[in-house]
Amino acid sequence: MTDSPAISIPDMRALLRRMREHYLAELDEKLSGIESDLLALERTEHFAEVFERVYRKMHFIKGSAGTYGLPIISKICHQLEAHFNLLSNNAANPDRGALNRCAAHIGLMRKARDEAQAGAEHFNDIEDELSALRALLLGDRYSALIVETSKVNIKLCTEIMKRYPVHVTIMDNGYQALELLLQQKYHLLVTGLEVKVLNGLALVAAVRMSARGNQDMQAILLSSSKLPPFKRNVDPSFIVPRDSRFAENLARAIETCIAALRAD
Repeated sequence: MTDSPAISIPDMRALLRRMREHYLAELDEKLSGIESDLLALERTEHFAEVFERVYRKMHFIKGSAGTYGLPIISKICHQLEAHFNLLSNNAANPDRGALNRCAAHIGLMRKARDEAQAGAEHFNDIEDELSALRALLLGDRYSALIVETSKVNIKLCTEIMKRYPVHVTIMDNGYQALELLLQQKYHLLVTGLEVKVLNGLALVAAVRMSARGNQDMQAILLSSSKLPPFKRNVDPSFIVPRDSRFAENLARAIETCIAALRAD
């Protein structure tokens, strides 16, 4: 019995191209389904069920877009999730403005699909529109990213940040956080040292060395290890040890970072 011949590089590229074309062709139907669910959120008694269904659909589109080399759609989806999460604040009367912004993101995905099908490689116009929608989300608030696996530490960070005008995004995967930080502007990063895939120290260093706009962001590293003092330009702004004074020192570090942002 002979082994099947390995697929050639040109054949692999052709296969991926066909899969991408198929994904784009099916995208409109998936987006229409999300739009229908968004409308249903305003009148359904089963808010939680519909909300979870929409979230799963968005997550699938985001993950698949990355697989097929369409990071612009993944980026739109990620920002859409942030606007969508605002709807859960008042299930009895979902915010009309948030719903409209969700619909605008779906419109941007359709626009990205059209441009991708036409062979576009750069999506500068969509990036500009996406930035405008992000500005509506943030308002006068700062944008903070928490990368942590400990639910206790996440809760502590979010409770401290409630004192300040901050919009918080939470992740537990350092590599996915790096992808996000290379795509969107953030003012403050709080990361654990031991997080999934890419540890917090490497995450901060990678962001510092990038040329994507977050090089000078305020960054706080949470660590159970006794790290030596660093004096490199890729290091965190603060290292907060997880000891008996952890909550106090974390609050002081966040306060100092916010003060620095206000001073800029």
